[in-house]
This record gives sequence, structure tokens and C-alpha cells, in this order.
Amino acid sequence: MIDIDKVMNIMLSEPENEIPYNSVKIPLIGRIHFVKDQEGQYYSLLVLAYWIYGTFSALFIIIIPGVEDGIISTWVLYGYLLVAALCLMSFIRASLTNPGKVPRYLGSDGAQTNWNKCQTCGRMRPPRSHHCRRCGQCVTKMDHHCPWINNCVGESNHFAFMQLLLYAFLLGLFSFILVMCHFWVFPKCVACNKDAFYIKHSIWFMYLEFLLSLNMALMMGLQLSQQHYNILINKTTLERIASPLTLDNVRLRKCYHSYRELCGKGLVIFWLFPVGRRRPLLPYALQYPV
Repeated sequence: MIDIDKVMNIMLSEPENEIPYNSVKIPLIGRIHFVKDQEGQYYSLLVLAYWIYGTFSALFIIIIPGVEDGIISTWVLYGYLLVAALCLMSFIRASLTNPGKVPRYLGSDGAQTNWNKCQTCGRMRPPRSHHCRRCGQCVTKMDHHCPWINNCVGESNHFAFMQLLLYAFLLGLFSFILVMCHFWVFPKCVACNKDAFYIKHSIWFMYLEFLLSLNMALMMGLQLSQQHYNILINKTTLERIASPLTLDNVRLRKCYHSYRELCGKGLVIFWLFPVGRRRPLLPYALQYPV
């Protein structure tokens, strides 16, 4: 019997004399995964600015005045804050989680079965692994490199990336519905401070919020659908690009078992929360033993 906990501790660790290239040491927290790519960092900051503007403009111009005037339930306020918080937490989790680095000592003895040697970093790696030049490492079951999270999407953070797509879609849809209600349903606020800058110029804030929320809902909904399809057919984005699928070779798996493999052990309800440590059914590299 394989001790999964012991194996995972080995796979998530590094030899003492090897400091991960993409890592930052934070006091009281320790070393975290952080890709040192300037372009990716700019994209991530843009995403954070997107989240801040979209969240707080709808909050202070629509929701809070609506709650004070009694036209919006406090449950809407709590629900909006919850979705926004989960979206931000998922973004942080997907960005700072190592996507699935292949430890140097796995497959290093030359007795590999189905493993191959990376021509860039020289590490032995299991099938379906790829080397990402931006991350500077081989990633197990790599789906793609996403500049918006400044990280690869691989075996160890694919579930967090799916959570990000889900909550970004819900947040965009939530904001879009609120903006439409603000324009066509809700009356002008009474209890709000009409001298406040964001209330005086709220029409321009809401025009931009309309564009941002619509774009977020459409783009994230499309990405979520594509990733959902990839999970059901057990293919990564890179594999679909390399070998386009036809109707003859598409085989859909059962939805529950596909997501159980992605999200790991534990209750299904915990698949929705971007906290805790993912416990896979079996580490991907061990599906191809050396």
C-alpha cells in the first residue's frame, strides 16, 4: 500500500541544497511559489485593479445605498461580499500554488518507465508534463501558462484555477445584473451622500462597470465551459492544441468522477472553498512509476 500523505510530503518538498527558483520567502509564512516574470506580474496587478474597481464601484454606488433605502436586501450584500471574497481568495490560491513541479530525485536513476528527459532543464518527468520557460520548471499535467495569474495551470493548482473561473464568472454576472437594475429598475438613492464624488459621477462609473462586468461574465463563462469540457475528456489545453479532437476520438467521462480526480479527496462541498490543502487520490507522477 502507498502512503499518499508521505508521498505528497516528498513531492511538495525540495532537497536541502536546492532553493526553488520561483519562490519568495515571507516572514512568519515561509517560502511561497511566486513566478518572477515581470510581464506576468503586471498582468496580475491589472487583474487585482479589475477586481478592486468592479467590486467596490458596485458596492458603494448600488448595493449599500440600496440597502440604506430598503430596496435591496442585506442578503444581497452578504452574497455579493462572499462571492467577491471567494474570487479574490481563488486568485491568490491559483497564483501562489506550485502547479506541479517534478522533484529532481524522481526518475533520476535512469530506470524510468514511460518517463522522458526534458531537453531544457534535464529533469526526468512523467508523461503529459511540459517545461514552461516562464516558470522555469517542468509542470506535471500542464494545461497552459496563464499570464493573468502569473503562473502555470497544472496538476496541483488546476482545481484552484477552476474555482477562480467559477467565482470570477459569478462576480461578473452578479455585477452585470446589479448594473442593469441600477439603470432600469432601482429608483435614485435617497439616503446616499449626493455630494460624494462617486455618487455625483456615478453614471460614468456605472458605464465602465457595465463594460467590465459584461466582459468578465462572457470571458470567464467561456473559459469555464472550455475547461469543463477538457476535464470531461481528460485532455489539457496543450494536448488539444497539439492533437485536435474529432467526433470519432472524443470520449466523455462521468462528471463526478472527473471532478473527483481533479479536486481530490474530501467532501464535495469543500470543492467550492479555496482553503485547505488539496489531497489528490494519487499523485500524478506516481501513475507512471519509475
